Amino acid sequence: MVIERIQVEEGFLNGFDISLRYGLNVVIGARGTGKTTLIELIRFCLGVEGYTPETTKRSREHALSVLGAGQVTLTLNEDGRRITVSRSANDTAPRASGPFLAPIVLSQTEIETVGLQSGGRLRLLDGFIGDQRTAKSTETEAVASVRSLTSEADTIRADIEELDRHLAEMPSILEQINQVAPQEEHLAALSADANAKSVQLAELSNTIALMGVAATAIQRFGNEVARQRSLIDVSNPMRYEEWPANAGGDPLGELRTRVAKAIEHIKYGQQELTAVEAGTVDLGSHVAQEKLNFEGQARNLRREIEALQTGAGEIVRRGQLLRERKAHLESLMAVRKSRVASIDDVIARRNQALDALEATRSALFEARRQAAANLNHVLGPRIRIDVMRGGQSEAFASALVEALRGSGLRYNDLVAELAPRISPRELLEAVDNDDFELIATRGSMTIDRAAKVVVALKDADLGGIATVPVDDYVTFSLMDGPDYKDIAELSTGQRCTVILPLVLRHMERLLIVDQPEDHIDNAFIAETLIKSILARPANGQLLFSTHNANIPVLGAADFVIQLGSDGRRGFPIAVGALSDPPVVQAVTSVMEGGAAAFRQRANFYGSQGLA
Repeated sequence: MVIERIQVEEGFLNGFDISLRYGLNVVIGARGTGKTTLIELIRFCLGVEGYTPETTKRSREHALSVLGAGQVTLTLNEDGRRITVSRSANDTAPRASGPFLAPIVLSQTEIETVGLQSGGRLRLLDGFIGDQRTAKSTETEAVASVRSLTSEADTIRADIEELDRHLAEMPSILEQINQVAPQEEHLAALSADANAKSVQLAELSNTIALMGVAATAIQRFGNEVARQRSLIDVSNPMRYEEWPANAGGDPLGELRTRVAKAIEHIKYGQQELTAVEAGTVDLGSHVAQEKLNFEGQARNLRREIEALQTGAGEIVRRGQLLRERKAHLESLMAVRKSRVASIDDVIARRNQALDALEATRSALFEARRQAAANLNHVLGPRIRIDVMRGGQSEAFASALVEALRGSGLRYNDLVAELAPRISPRELLEAVDNDDFELIATRGSMTIDRAAKVVVALKDADLGGIATVPVDDYVTFSLMDGPDYKDIAELSTGQRCTVILPLVLRHMERLLIVDQPEDHIDNAFIAETLIKSILARPANGQLLFSTHNANIPVLGAADFVIQLGSDGRRGFPIAVGALSDPPVVQAVTSVMEGGAAAFRQRANFYGSQGLA
């Protein structure tokens, strides 16, 4: 991708309208003329974040401060496809006519500090593994699936716990039935008439029990229908703006029609569910009325039995109630079996989503490892890049701290031990299965404390915790004598000599760098930086802002922009090829100190035998 045109409306660079070229584009000018401003406006327009939260915030604030109420518009060309991207201060994101691969943008500060941040090093390396949009989409889909299925499993698990609470009554009910059975048998033997009536009453009791089960099942069905109906909300119609008249034909027409049809189907489904809900209420009322009728018959029979045998009715009534309760509990056992099957299915589907998520992240690690190997082959042995799988557990640890906050546990020390030694998926499964031993072993804690951790985490968003990315850990090292030094041990200039060659290996990506020469000497610029610039393909694009004449001159710049300023706004003074007279004049005057200064240095070098 290349930038064909940059347009700025209002703000410090109001009226800026320049078309760039393939190859090396260099922005020059005195300090305060808007070189960094131009870079930051491009970054803002394309929505390119900084390599750390601090640089992202600083870059955005810079762009907004110089743009005011204006707008930046870039015309891009990606493989022959022209894309227009615009953004104003009021836009939360770029407005683009099509998708595009964001360029690599490095500010002066980022060149110096990006290597010190684990996230910055990771992002630099990720720039070498191609377009990740498809992988990111797959990862996002898997994460959403895991979170949704975990929530569904929690709901089913709560249902099973409630059912178990009711079913705990079954042993007591069976014992009471066994106790009342001899009394019922004694009553049956007292009289043939009483026996006949007892048989009839038993049949009625069984019928009443079954109808009670049926009524409960109908009510559960009705409640589920009502819940499903409540999830469908068409009271707030979709609102979307009309297609702008000046934007040509409306490409959304067919999609709008499909949306309207979908809404009609949803309305029809809601109406059908409402009708089913009403029918369920009617059916429940009918069954309840029939049950009342049978209960009336049973009461009459009990009175008749009581007339034959004093106290017999109470025994029979008690037996009837016990059997009705037993039948109800047996129906709940069937419901429990169904819920267990449901949670098994949900867990199996969640495992598939977790497998997909892990496969996506494993593939990303392999791509990073291969990218590091390729870079080591080109930049080594002077520069070395290493990648460790899942070495950044900070985000996972933060999620655990939030989940355990308010639990009464000393969670900071606990999380510091546990987070680096257990994966998010292992933690999820350990909490689901009450695996206290695994938590105790990985977290170096007692079983009792591990149990408290599991109990506390059961109320947390386990789906969110289980999908927290544990990013790979990247290290940059520079050979210093016989040994390698980690980038954190290097001086600012040494860090720049690691980062710049690495960044310039992006042969096929648009690269935008603000003042790369700070903290590095001209020898490094001539021997390393310029060679990397000249090695890039002719159909690529570089955009540098600089104060160093070696970059446009030795780098054979294809296009140069000289910016000037009157103190209130910046503007182009000279634009064109490096050999154009106005550009030559700009380079010699601004970057070399003028022709006289250039000739004086040339005479000095000549007098020393260096010419």
